[in-house]
Amino acid sequence: MIDTEKRSARYGAAILIFAVLLRLVVGFTTARVEAAASETVQQGSFLPHRPNGGLSVSTGPTQMTTLPVWTTAPTVPPTTMPTVPETQPMVPQKPPGFSFTVADMGNVKLQYGTDCGYRADLQTVLLDHIDWQLNSGEPTVLILHSHATESYTRQPGEAYLETDAYRTTDTAYNMVAVGDILAAQLEAMGIVVIHDRENHDYPSYSAAYGNSRKSVEAYLQQYPSIQVVLDLHRDAALNADGSQYATAATVGGQRSAQIMLVVGTDWLGGNHPNWQENLSLALKLQVLLEQENPGITRRTVLRGSIFNQNLSAGMLIGEVGTAGNTMAEALRAISPLAKAIAALTYGANTL
Repeated sequence: MIDTEKRSARYGAAILIFAVLLRLVVGFTTARVEAAASETVQQGSFLPHRPNGGLSVSTGPTQMTTLPVWTTAPTVPPTTMPTVPETQPMVPQKPPGFSFTVADMGNVKLQYGTDCGYRADLQTVLLDHIDWQLNSGEPTVLILHSHATESYTRQPGEAYLETDAYRTTDTAYNMVAVGDILAAQLEAMGIVVIHDRENHDYPSYSAAYGNSRKSVEAYLQQYPSIQVVLDLHRDAALNADGSQYATAATVGGQRSAQIMLVVGTDWLGGNHPNWQENLSLALKLQVLLEQENPGITRRTVLRGSIFNQNLSAGMLIGEVGTAGNTMAEALRAISPLAKAIAALTYGANTL
């Protein structure tokens, strides 16, 4: 009986010791787990969000260098999964070009030259598309002067040598000066310009268009990026009393010369089957000019001669004022012209 009691006491003591040791082990393990969990929260939040067990790491104060290993992919309902961000870069859309509508026909003014028998559907021509980008970083506008020596009515202080009436080779007072201003304004708008300042009409006035044609051909070959070719002139006409006629418009509250665009065709011979493309550009510029400064344009003229315009669908003659205007009046018309060209930087009616 005594031996049995001793054995029972020993068993009881052993069980008690085992229970104490078990409690200590469980408490120690729980503390380690809680400490580990606390460390994870402090260093970063890791939230499973993909069905393959991938992890999304948030930006915490300290980024963990070792990600937890998932032995089993967590189950996440597809409907609750965040959308995976697009990994491919977004390509910016091309800015829209200027859009012309039938309502713009109210600003179209056209005169058919007596040397031209062609007629055009002006509405269709106006609404036709132009697909280009003038601010590509390459030369896209060429300015030149078939009649570079044309000049204006001299004002006090404008002393220069005339080679003929209302003509001079002094580039500070002839069409080259007008081209300089247009080139500078277009460049300021991000359009790369080539300005040919050569006097193509001196010493031979009759050879002017032949000389300028060679220049345009050379530039187009060297710079195929050119889209617009402007041959700037000034017109001349007489009043009934024999005095020089002066055009008149208002720009910024001041007197300005008017602009007349001239479009050539092959009515008198040669090869220019696509002259309506040139006319389309002329009408678009006329509409834009009139919207900005009503009355600044004269009627666009369709002529029977080519005037080198078969070299480019974007080639036009621009008559800036007349011999009766002053240089200052001519230069005031250039800012609206530059703005009209810049408005077509991304083409027109291309949408």
